[in-house]
Amino acid sequence: MAGETLPISVQQFLSKYIRSLEQLEVLLLLRNSPNRSWTSAEVYEVVRSSRSSVEERLESFVQLGFLAKENGPPATFRYAPTENLGAAVDETAGAYQKWRVRVIEAIFTPVVDPAQRFADAFKVRKD
Repeated sequence: MAGETLPISVQQFLSKYIRSLEQLEVLLLLRNSPNRSWTSAEVYEVVRSSRSSVEERLESFVQLGFLAKENGPPATFRYAPTENLGAAVDETAGAYQKWRVRVIEAIFTPVVDPAQRFADAFKVRKD
């Protein structure tokens, strides 16, 4: 395991779509029960973060194309990604099972563009 890194596609997926561990947990919870519709309260009961945050995550994933929403009352959410997004989530879920710490580190460590790093080296700083 030493020297192994996350696949580039997983790193790119995390960088593009996932900003917190809570987001990943919410997405994977629904992914693991694709035929079930969840209310935000039910997701909250499993994830146990904040109700408003869970609701924001679910709505965001609807906008991004990962979930389908049925207006209630109460509104329910079901895992229904496009084929490409589904494959990316599956790969990320596998990586999370195999390299949990590395995935968490990737979420919290910003990806630095090499070109930006080079440009930043030439910035004049006032101290």
